[in-house]
Amino acid sequence: MEVEVTKMTSRGQVVIPQDIRKKERIVEGEKFLVVDLDGSILLKRVKNLDAKTVDQFEKTFQSLWKTAKPKRLTEKDIEDEIQAFRKEKHAGH
Repeated sequence: MEVEVTKMTSRGQVVIPQDIRKKERIVEGEKFLVVDLDGSILLKRVKNLDAKTVDQFEKTFQSLWKTAKPKRLTEKDIEDEIQAFRKEKHAGH
């Protein structure tokens, strides 16, 4: 996972760092879902965005947070799980 720091302008705009834009081939006009996760903000790049997609995305995250909060999972816990899943998935190929 690549991590960079950015800041918000006086107009509420946030710049996605150039290295990430190039790597992910993000171009002007692409759309993103913006999700408020209790103090954290998630940008999710989307294509062919429609109301049904937004609704499904929102329902998925509500379910995930209902599970994670009572277990007091940290960001590191989640990142560790993602890495373990990727290793397992990669080993199967």
